[in-house]
Amino acid sequence: GATAITTRVTLDGPIGSGGKDRVEGLSMPIDARWDGNTRLVVNTGCTPLAVQRLAVSGLVLDPARLSLCPIDGALVQTDRGRLRGGARIAAAALSGRLGRTSLTLNASGATLRLADRGFAIDGVQTRIGAPERVTRLDFATITGRMTAQGIAGAFTGGAGQIGTVPLLLNEAAGDWTLIGGALALEGTMGVSDAAATARFKPVAARGVTLSLVGGTITAAGTLFEPVSSTKVADVTLVHALSTGIGRADLLVPGIVFAKDALQPEALTPLTFGVIADVNGSVSGDGHIAWTPDGVTSTGVFRTAGTDLAAAFGPVTGIATDIRFTDLLNLQSAPGQVATIRTLNPGIPVSDGTIRYQTLPGARVQVEGGAWPFAGGSLTLDPTLLDFSAQSERRMTFHIANMAADQFLQQFDFKNLDATGIFDGVLPMIFDETGGRIEGGDLRVRPGGGTLAYVGDLSQKDLGIWANIAFQALKSLRYQSLRVGMNGPLAGEMVTDVRFAGISQGEGAKSNFIVRRLQKLPFVFNIRIKAPFRGLLDSAQSFYDPKRLIERNLPALIQQQSAPPSPGPAVPAAPSIQPAESRIVP
Repeated sequence: GATAITTRVTLDGPIGSGGKDRVEGLSMPIDARWDGNTRLVVNTGCTPLAVQRLAVSGLVLDPARLSLCPIDGALVQTDRGRLRGGARIAAAALSGRLGRTSLTLNASGATLRLADRGFAIDGVQTRIGAPERVTRLDFATITGRMTAQGIAGAFTGGAGQIGTVPLLLNEAAGDWTLIGGALALEGTMGVSDAAATARFKPVAARGVTLSLVGGTITAAGTLFEPVSSTKVADVTLVHALSTGIGRADLLVPGIVFAKDALQPEALTPLTFGVIADVNGSVSGDGHIAWTPDGVTSTGVFRTAGTDLAAAFGPVTGIATDIRFTDLLNLQSAPGQVATIRTLNPGIPVSDGTIRYQTLPGARVQVEGGAWPFAGGSLTLDPTLLDFSAQSERRMTFHIANMAADQFLQQFDFKNLDATGIFDGVLPMIFDETGGRIEGGDLRVRPGGGTLAYVGDLSQKDLGIWANIAFQALKSLRYQSLRVGMNGPLAGEMVTDVRFAGISQGEGAKSNFIVRRLQKLPFVFNIRIKAPFRGLLDSAQSFYDPKRLIERNLPALIQQQSAPPSPGPAVPAAPSIQPAESRIVP
């Protein structure tokens, strides 16, 4: 009533419905028990398995030896037509080829189930291609089952890198099939920079498709900024495993930046501390190509009408097309041109043009800049700006042919009039503490000019000398005027003003004393200490009290209605003090 069978079996033949899928030299010992009726139990203990060749859906494995340990009590069980059983495989190392491409497959463990023809593999490490251009694909788990068409399943915890493509894949999950030698994956994953110092922050790839057919990987997907889910780019990729040659194309339809929304530092660390409060959009396309000898990358990106805040002040209306010769390292061709609607490093300038080149390591070579300025011009000397570390960045501006009257008009100095043509230099230094001017110098051209206060006096009777002084201010002519500037843009700027050759101009009220003083040349040295960006506004408020009222009245009303409480001291107004005054006969 019972039969025991002890033997060894070697099998060769087709797998499934035949075709190219087959096994050769599969050999293993058999220890079976049959109850003489419907129940058959095969190998209740761990069993060594040897196979000379296994070909499934284009995957061909080299000779291998494994140890199969039974699940559900036996490797194989049949009872009344029902098939049960399966095997658990400990750590395994396999090699072979997929198409014409070499492949190695390591796993920490695997389970094969006969009931549903399914399997699960844990800790998968796959290497495809030659060692010098290997494609690495690792998975936490791979599950699947045999079907009439091939093998299908799912994967989780995927990570890796395709050849020498400078992109790392991670957190991949989705579905896969292996049918007729074609491997296909669909799912999502993360993408990050493979460089030692990341040039861009990790992004999420969604709607990813990847196929491996005939030794060629083809992939496509859409990249998103993971926090805001903002679309960044559409990506397509082709890579030949046999030659290690491939390319990736990126299409950026338009990334929109806005204050209190998406900012560039969410995509790349290279802009952190360089620009902020970006409001605008960027579009373009990039192309990355690789061979066993190296990687090249190019691209063209553009922006129109972008506003931002920089270390040297607010900037509006930036428009540029930048052509990258090394996109991955953000290096452009020389001679790139950007137009700027307004730039305000302390004095606003409009309609400027800057020539530049971006360099690896978060550096920008400024080749020069030019702006029309108060009837003349403002130019920027060539300079290298290094944003890779906290260091000084120097920018030297030159002023030429500036008309004093046009300069005052743009600040709406209605009670002050001046003439004269000025030239000068403004060396600016920017670092982590802000910006400052060192050695700024403005000088009037030969011939001098005039300076006149044309407002009304608030008090008629100021005394004889005060009245004489204000009457003289009605019209002053000077032969030389020099303005020296030193100090921080956001702090106390020290401005030295030197007048020489002063006399009374036409149209001023005259008397005996004024006429006598008019014959004497004056020299005045005046030192002004004030926050640079607030100095011009403060000067305007002296002439137009409405500015002070509009700015301070709401706060004063709020203070009157609030209960008394100790508060911070009110900062003092800018001080304008004569450093030296002398009359030279």
